[in-house]
Amino acid sequence: MDANTGQKHGAPQPSGPTLTYAEEITPEDVRSLEAFLNAQWDRVYEEAGETGETAFAMRSMLRLISDSAGFLLALVTVECPDAWQRAAIVREWQRLRSTAHEFNHCDGYDHGRWWHQVQHFDAHAEAAEEDRLRQAR
Repeated sequence: MDANTGQKHGAPQPSGPTLTYAEEITPEDVRSLEAFLNAQWDRVYEEAGETGETAFAMRSMLRLISDSAGFLLALVTVECPDAWQRAAIVREWQRLRSTAHEFNHCDGYDHGRWWHQVQHFDAHAEAAEEDRLRQAR
């Protein structure tokens, strides 16, 4: 175990910074996550082929990935997002992230990849949620 990183010796290092808040998501992060999903989709589609319901499901999945990534990309470029936009950023990131997470076991994929779960847009939103929960107790 490495004392500095807490990882096993020889374990792959994360490919990028770990995200804590959705406000840290950049357009490049979205494009990279979409590219990873598309590469995985291509790989699975090659194996499944163009047969009946499987092909329909695969094309539908591709559309959902593309739509979600496009919406997320538009949201992360908003200068000062409103509350609904901040919530949508968290939701769309989680949707794409959880889809990518299912492929973590494939082809030696790096589990340390930076598209981890984010639950809040920023530190202020997280603190407000924690205060709300404390007061509710």
